[in-house]
Amino acid sequence: MSLQQRLVQRNKTIKVSDDISITVLNEVYNKLLRRAEVEVYIDHIKVGTPSRKELRKFIASIYRVDEAGIIVKSVLSEYGRGSSRALVYIYEDPRYARLLEPQYILKRNGIQ
Repeated sequence: MSLQQRLVQRNKTIKVSDDISITVLNEVYNKLLRRAEVEVYIDHIKVGTPSRKELRKFIASIYRVDEAGIIVKSVLSEYGRGSSRALVYIYEDPRYARLLEPQYILKRNGIQ
């Protein structure tokens, strides 16, 4: 199944643990860059903001893709609310991520 066919999670809330749930706000497939651009809302009231590594693991389990092709571009926490928004790129092939993303983004995600 291709990545474009897996983009059916829009407006769904997925409970990943007792304290964390993820709602997919927007999904867009970028044909030119061969990636899915996903915006998620993370509800984490009882725990701190999830790390990029944890977010990559959660997104990989939701979309059933390899973790190496997932880049967490940004995570913005809301002060005092226990919620965050994240922009995540899911590449069809991890090689595209290494070609297109800046080095500092790859380092933040633990890829290089």
